[in-house]
Amino acid sequence: MHFDKMRKLASLGADLGAEFVEMRYERAQGVTVLAEDEVVRVLSYGESEGFGIRAFFKGAWGFSSTQRLDLLEESLRNAVKLAKLSSKMKKDVFEMRGCYLVGHSKLYAKIDLEDVSMEEKAKLVLEAQRAGRKLDRIKSITTRYSDEKVHKEVVNNFGVETSLDTSRVSFMTRSYASEGGITERAMETATGTGGYEIVLEGDPLGKAEEASRRAIDLLSARSAPSGKFKAILDPKLGGVFIHEAFGHASEADLVLAGMSLLEGKVGQKIGAELVQVIDDPTVDGLFGSYSFDDEGMPARRKVIVEGGVLKGFMHNLESSSRMNCESTGNGRTCSYDAPPIVRMSNTFIDRGDSSLDEMLSEMRRGIYALGSLYGYTNPAKGQFMFKAEEGWLVEKAELKQRLREVALSGDILSMLMNVELVGKDLSFQGGYCGKDGQTVPVSIGSPHVLVREVVFGGMG
Repeated sequence: MHFDKMRKLASLGADLGAEFVEMRYERAQGVTVLAEDEVVRVLSYGESEGFGIRAFFKGAWGFSSTQRLDLLEESLRNAVKLAKLSSKMKKDVFEMRGCYLVGHSKLYAKIDLEDVSMEEKAKLVLEAQRAGRKLDRIKSITTRYSDEKVHKEVVNNFGVETSLDTSRVSFMTRSYASEGGITERAMETATGTGGYEIVLEGDPLGKAEEASRRAIDLLSARSAPSGKFKAILDPKLGGVFIHEAFGHASEADLVLAGMSLLEGKVGQKIGAELVQVIDDPTVDGLFGSYSFDDEGMPARRKVIVEGGVLKGFMHNLESSSRMNCESTGNGRTCSYDAPPIVRMSNTFIDRGDSSLDEMLSEMRRGIYALGSLYGYTNPAKGQFMFKAEEGWLVEKAELKQRLREVALSGDILSMLMNVELVGKDLSFQGGYCGKDGQTVPVSIGSPHVLVREVVFGGMG
């Protein structure tokens, strides 16, 4: 624990003239295993430890980091100097707001990551590879396991003193099937906060087999038709849409920068009444879950859209100070040597009360789109393009033909306005999200969603 030292330095920073001083300490350790076609390509263990210091003065920030305790005071003084220098070039001056908070959180793991050897982790990855490769027409398979244990401490001169101990596990397997010049791929994951039990309970061998089966099935699929169709998005694709197309536009720093189509729309109807969008880092066990963010603010559930109406944005301390509201606990950073910025945690479309069968019964002719390969979004203009992993042509409520090359595009708010039914089968997927050069763990979620009209085609 470094609280005494950091508390004294936060006070020193204030004595040096800084209006706000934040001291962060982080220690992280983790394992990565990457295998391709039953050959281990990466087997690594890494550790990092250090301090990140932020100082704020007249609307400007100074940031410094160090791995050495004996250089901590020097780093603090550098951060204060940088803030004062930056303030001379700053026109937008605002007052930082904060709160008094003391709290400590330790995540329970059934199987501590350090109790499982590197050999066991590598063995599991290779067993999953063999399970996925035993099926015919599998050309290649890539499997990646990674884990991380992290200890964090945050102190600032407003009275925050929090610590967090957590651990995360991620398992991903991707299979490629090939026949007659056609290659298709499919992916499965198992992620969460906790211990090694996450990957064991996630059935990694079954995940590898499932990915291979889907890739093989896609070889006989036909290309999706182009045009406007009534569509069902499965939970994976619905989650990707709400995270990528809408979630980033809900981050307050993008709103303040004039890079979000949601600017000025709080209190306005932006989606169908069935649409409820949540960001919640307090959901137990999800990959993007935490008790305190990297500014020491408490995690809490945020209702971003309720009844189709935009209720607010995700904030860190800076954006909440600039917009005269409270931080929502979304100040996150990838490491001690990077400053916290506004980031999502577990972002999802909340469950409704419809079943998939009810949605299918609404379709005389349409497309059921599943999974996600990649995509593009523009939060400022409100545009998106996604390529689904696969799909089905639906005719008279029946799945008639498996589809590949399923690409959809459109306008974000039109998509939300066109939602007709929301399922009760909410589920989540974990992964990593990048922004401003920083990558953090998140979860995306959605039930099945029926949309009145979606444009398909036009994406390779």
